[in-house]
Amino acid sequence: MIKLILFISCFTSTIFAGSTYIVSGSIKDKETEKNLPNINISVLKTELGTVSDSQGNFKIELKKGTYQIQFSMIGYKPTIIDIDLMENQSDISVLLESSILEFNAIEVQGLFSSRLGYESVDVVNGKDIKLLQKSSVPDILRTLSGVDVQFAHPNSRNVNVSIRGSSDYKPGGYNNRVLVLLDGFPIQIPNSGTPDWSALPLENIARIEIDNSPASAQYGHNSMGGVINLITNQNYSGNNGNINIGVESNKTGQFGFNYNKKNDNWTYGIVGMTRQSDGHRFNADDKTRRLNSYLGFFDNKGRTYRLNLLLAKSNIGHPGFDISPSFRRSNRQSNYTQMHIFSPLSPGMSMSHSLYLNTFYTRYYDRDNTPMGVKESDQNYRDYSIGLRSELLLTKWAGWILMIGGDFGLDQSNVSILNPIYNHPQQRTMGSFIQSKYSIGSGWTIGMGLRYDYRQVIPGNGYKNRVFQKVTPKANLVYSLKGRRTFTLSFSEGFRAPSLSELYLQHTSSYGLTMQGNPSIKPEHVSAFEIMYAHSHSQQFSWSTSLFHNRYQDMIDFIYSLPVLAVNRGGVIGTGGEFQSMWKPIKSISIYSEYAFLQMENRNGDPILYRSKHRGKLRINLKQGTYNFTSQVQLWSRQKYDDFLSHDFKIINNKIVFPIKELPGQSIVNLSIEKTINSFQSNLTISNIFDQEYKLIQNYPMPGRTWKVTLTKSF
Repeated sequence: MIKLILFISCFTSTIFAGSTYIVSGSIKDKETEKNLPNINISVLKTELGTVSDSQGNFKIELKKGTYQIQFSMIGYKPTIIDIDLMENQSDISVLLESSILEFNAIEVQGLFSSRLGYESVDVVNGKDIKLLQKSSVPDILRTLSGVDVQFAHPNSRNVNVSIRGSSDYKPGGYNNRVLVLLDGFPIQIPNSGTPDWSALPLENIARIEIDNSPASAQYGHNSMGGVINLITNQNYSGNNGNINIGVESNKTGQFGFNYNKKNDNWTYGIVGMTRQSDGHRFNADDKTRRLNSYLGFFDNKGRTYRLNLLLAKSNIGHPGFDISPSFRRSNRQSNYTQMHIFSPLSPGMSMSHSLYLNTFYTRYYDRDNTPMGVKESDQNYRDYSIGLRSELLLTKWAGWILMIGGDFGLDQSNVSILNPIYNHPQQRTMGSFIQSKYSIGSGWTIGMGLRYDYRQVIPGNGYKNRVFQKVTPKANLVYSLKGRRTFTLSFSEGFRAPSLSELYLQHTSSYGLTMQGNPSIKPEHVSAFEIMYAHSHSQQFSWSTSLFHNRYQDMIDFIYSLPVLAVNRGGVIGTGGEFQSMWKPIKSISIYSEYAFLQMENRNGDPILYRSKHRGKLRINLKQGTYNFTSQVQLWSRQKYDDFLSHDFKIINNKIVFPIKELPGQSIVNLSIEKTINSFQSNLTISNIFDQEYKLIQNYPMPGRTWKVTLTKSF
C-alpha cells in the first residue's frame, strides 16, 4: 500500500512538474510610458518572484493555476494583476502610477534623485515646455514660482538661478548654489560654478526635474541650493523625427530638426538647432548653434550602453545697464561627452557607471563700433571638467532600496579674470555615498542618506592648497494614506566649497568696481527642514503644500568694499511655503496654480536683496477640437536692491554703502494657441500681452510685447 501511495505521489508530481508556463511582459510608467527597471515582482502567497531588467522586461515561470502577481517599487503604487494559467502568457503590459501625486510630479521616475529623494521634486514636462514657446532654459525656469531667475536678456551669458532664495545676493553669477545636470551629468563651468545656459538643448528637453531642497547627500557640494535636472528625449521605442521653423519679434529666426531611429538592439538620434536674433535692445542680440547626438545599445543580458555628444557655439551681446550701455560681446564653444553603462549583476542587483568630459572655450571682446573711452582688452576662458560616478543598486528586497556609490572629478581653469599669480587653478573632488529607502508598512516609508565629500583646490605656482571636506546627511519620513494623501517630513544638510572665482577672482567690471576673490574664504553650509502634504482627491483635482526652514552658515557673498571682496556672512535664515493645485472642472479645461512665499533674514541685520517675498502663477489650458489654448499670468512682489551705479554712496569701515532702492511688483500675461493638423503642428505665442515695462533686475529692461510663430512637421 505504501509503495502504491509513493508511486502515485511521484507520478502526480512528475505531471505537475511538467505543467509549467511562462508569464512575460514589460513594465512602464503610466504617464511617461518610460520603461521601468528594477521593479520588484512577487507572486502573492508564494515565495516566487523576480525583478524587471534594465529595459523594464520580466519573465517568470509558474505552474498551472490561479495567481495574483504584485509589481512594486518605492515611489510607485503597488499594482496587482490576476493570472489564470492555462497556457503561456506573454506581452503583458503593466503600467505603474507614481505614489506621490503632486499634480505635476507624477512623471518623476527612473533617476536616483527622484527615486530616493522625490519628496520635494517639481516637474515641467515636455508638453508644457513646447506650449510656453520660450527661447532658453532660464526663461522656462523663470515661470516656476519657487525658482528665481535673473538675466540681462533671455539668451544672455550671465544668469543667476535661485531656488527658495538660496543663490546670490548680487548680479554676476559667481556664487550660484544650484546644481544643473543634463541627463544626470553635471555641466557646470569650473571657474564660476554655473553652466553655459546657451548650450542647453531646449529643443530636445523631454522634461525638467527640480529638486527644491539641498541635495548634497546625493550629489555633493554643488547641490547645496537644490538640483535642476534636464532630461533629453532619447527615444528608444521606434523611428520618428521632425523639422521645425520659427519666426518671432526682434528679427528672430530659428530652424531645428530631430531624428531618432531604432534598429534591433541599437538606437541613435540627432538633434540640431540654429537661431539668430537682433534682441530687444542694443547689443542684446544672439547667434546660437547646437548639435546633440546619442547612440545606445542594449544586449540580451540586460546591459545598456549609451554615448551622448553635445556641441554648442554661441555669439552673444552683453547689453549692460540701460543708463550705461555695454559694447562687450562673447564667443563660446562648449563640448559635452557623456557615457553611461548599466549592467544587471543578478536579480535585484545592478551596477551603473557614468563618465563625462566637458570643455569650454570663451572669448570676451569689444564690438567694432566701441568708443575709445570704453574699450577693454580681450578676455579668454578655458575650462574643462572630467568626472566618473559609479552606483550599486540593490532592489532584491520587496520594501527596501539601497544604493552605494562614489564619484571623482577633476576641474581646471585658465581664465584671464583670475589673479595671474596663480597658474591654472585645479579642483580635485572625491565623494562616497549610501542612500536607502525602506517601506515600514501601513503606508509608512523612511529614507536616509549619507555622503562624504573631499575637495582639494590647487592654485598653482607653489601657493597653499585648500582642502574642503564635509559629511552631509539626509532623512525623510513619508506617510501615504490609500495612495491619495501623502505627508512628508524631511531634514537635509548641504554644503558648498567656494568656486575658483570666489577664491582667486581679480577683475574690474565695466561699471568701475574691482572684484576680488578671497583665498581664505570658508565653505558654506545649510540645514534644511521641510513639511509637505499632498492630496489627490481625484484625477480631476489635486493639490499640495509645503513649509520649509533653511538655516545658512558662512554664506559667501561679494560685499561692496575697496575692492569688492568675497567674504563669509555670519548667518542667513530662509523660511517660506509653497502651494500647488490642479483642477479639471470639465474634460477640456485644466487650471494650474502655484504660489510661493519667501522670508529671508540676515542675523546681523543687513537687508536681504534681490528676492521677492511673493511669487505666483496661474495657467489655464483649454482644448477645443484641434486647438489648444493656454493662458498664463505670472506675478511677483517688489524686491530691494543695491544701486551700485549711484554716485551717492558712503564709505563706512572700508565698506561701500550704496542707496537701497526697490523694483515694483509685476504681473505678466502670456497667451499660446496651438493647432494640430495631421502631422503638422503650429503654435502662436504672445508674451507680455499688455506690454508691461519692467526690469527683472535693476537697470536691465525686459522685452515688451513679443510674438512667436512656429511650425513643426513630424514624420
